[in-house]
Amino acid sequence: MVCMAFGNILPNGNNSSSLTEPSKDKLLLRNAIDQLYKETMIRLEIEKKLRLLTNEISNLKTEGEKPGESSQENKGDILQKKSGYGFYAYVSSDLTNPGGQHTIVYDIIKTNFDNAYNQYTGIFTAPKDGLYSFTWVTRVECGEAYTSELIVNKDVLGSTYAYCGWNTVTGNAIVKVTKGDAVFIRTRPGVGKGMIRSNEYGRTSFSGFIIN
Repeated sequence: MVCMAFGNILPNGNNSSSLTEPSKDKLLLRNAIDQLYKETMIRLEIEKKLRLLTNEISNLKTEGEKPGESSQENKGDILQKKSGYGFYAYVSSDLTNPGGQHTIVYDIIKTNFDNAYNQYTGIFTAPKDGLYSFTWVTRVECGEAYTSELIVNKDVLGSTYAYCGWNTVTGNAIVKVTKGDAVFIRTRPGVGKGMIRSNEYGRTSFSGFIIN
């Protein structure tokens, strides 16, 4: 949660209808923060609706199966899903210039138990309460820099700073989350420009799993 203290907007003097330059800056910053909060809440609401639709479709498929219809392979998948929750995804190609305040979408999924990670929104929705481990890797174009943040709902719970493209920067956080919480990676507002790299020589990726 972002907390700010604003001073008096009206300056001292006879002309009480005009704003001083510092007050204008504070007002613009407050409006930007309000807009960011609104956009985050809209994104979370969309993600929740997508999650509900996915669960409804899954339930319909399950109800439509006849006894003994499931293959041995499907039974194995069910056992895997019951054993734990986790995901791993990476960015398929370089992001030209995402800038600050950008949610990174890791569009290539390699592991995704219970379909908890959404490759279109970049959001992992916790399928159950628990202690989770999240890891994110960021690689940037040489000469450029980005701060990437681990966001749970609207709170920043971790961050990394990546500079130059010759090395990747990895962040990890052990986080207690509640069922339905949205977890994603975002570039820090107002920080970062240039290319975020992701190819066979180094992937920008996001992964997580439940510990208990």
